[in-house]
Amino acid sequence: MTTPNSPIPGTTSLTKDIETPPRSVIDTGTDVMVQHLRTFIHHLNGQDSTGATHADVHNLVRAAERNLDVPVRPTPQTSHRDAYVYWHTITTLTTALRDLYLTHHDGQEPPA
Repeated sequence: MTTPNSPIPGTTSLTKDIETPPRSVIDTGTDVMVQHLRTFIHHLNGQDSTGATHADVHNLVRAAERNLDVPVRPTPQTSHRDAYVYWHTITTLTTALRDLYLTHHDGQEPPA
């Protein structure tokens, strides 16, 4: 189905046609990513890291901690779309912290 507002002729409008995974997948994925994110925060912000003094690490850890705050986290009443956006945000932050961990630990395997 082609929509008249689509920026590319012959394509559909992405904002109306994207399907997100079931809420159970989003919730499970969020829980897994939150655990990984907490692990990276602990290792980058803990006593075993010399990288925690760098501004890039500090700023990213602060952003991650803000997103882990209870008022921000989705609840069962949160819309499906908002839960999906939160999952995506947590996954992006986890990936960024993983990359910083690898940078500051000379490519050493990330913690499990």
